Amino acid sequence: MANPGGANRIELESQILCAALRQSWADTDAIGMVKACQELYQLFPDLLPPPKTEQVEQSTNYYELLDIVCDVNPSMVLAAYFKAIKRFLRATANPKDHKEQYFKLLNAGFILRKPRLRLSHDLIVARGWLVQNTVIPDDGTLEMIEAPTEIPVEPPTVGVQMVTTQPLQETLPMLIDLLKQAQFIGPAEVQALKNQMSLYPDIPLVDLVLQAGYVSDLEMKSLQLAEYLLSSGKITMGQFAVAMFDERTTGIRMAESLQVRGWLSSETPPPRY
Repeated sequence: MANPGGANRIELESQILCAALRQSWADTDAIGMVKACQELYQLFPDLLPPPKTEQVEQSTNYYELLDIVCDVNPSMVLAAYFKAIKRFLRATANPKDHKEQYFKLLNAGFILRKPRLRLSHDLIVARGWLVQNTVIPDDGTLEMIEAPTEIPVEPPTVGVQMVTTQPLQETLPMLIDLLKQAQFIGPAEVQALKNQMSLYPDIPLVDLVLQAGYVSDLEMKSLQLAEYLLSSGKITMGQFAVAMFDERTTGIRMAESLQVRGWLSSETPPPRY
């Protein structure tokens, strides 16, 4: 299980930043929005994907769809969602003829009630608002076009970045490498973990991974076993990838898969779950 102290610390700080973003957004405080987006992106770059062509203009604002302001609490989101659904069903004789509108309402209710999905939605829509109001460049980079002196402007790293982040190092902790090999995470998630490791050096990487929800507790136990087996030369990375794929798709635990395939001695004691 993730360390409650570490998880709560990150959650508390992210809640403060989310509240700052939504309050700035509600007050149309462009400078506050940019600062909050920058800090949130530094923590969660995986929640703000690089904009595609015209993406910033096309992002749906689910707050407007539910007719609520952006800084409402979760209970108000739920109430507005039920109200919008009832209003839609009463006004629509055959909902099947308006599937797209109905699915948007369903998405709004689901996304705005899930903290990480809501944060991702807020970052994307806020970025669109900042672009449309010429506060930040058209490419979506989170740097003000006319940056005040208190907002540092650093040269961009290689590739499209929303805000300057620490460059990726060539050597990664084995756990991150295993997560990549098993396709639990991609480059954005790797950057998020690296940023969080830098900002919270006292929180174990295992806790950061579990707090982000990239894997379950049981999957983490398999990953920790794989670290030991790889470090001791008992299996190869390719064998791990196949066995972890078995666990994710068939329900057979990684250790069992390794033994069934003949890659791990049956005399090796199974992990304790």
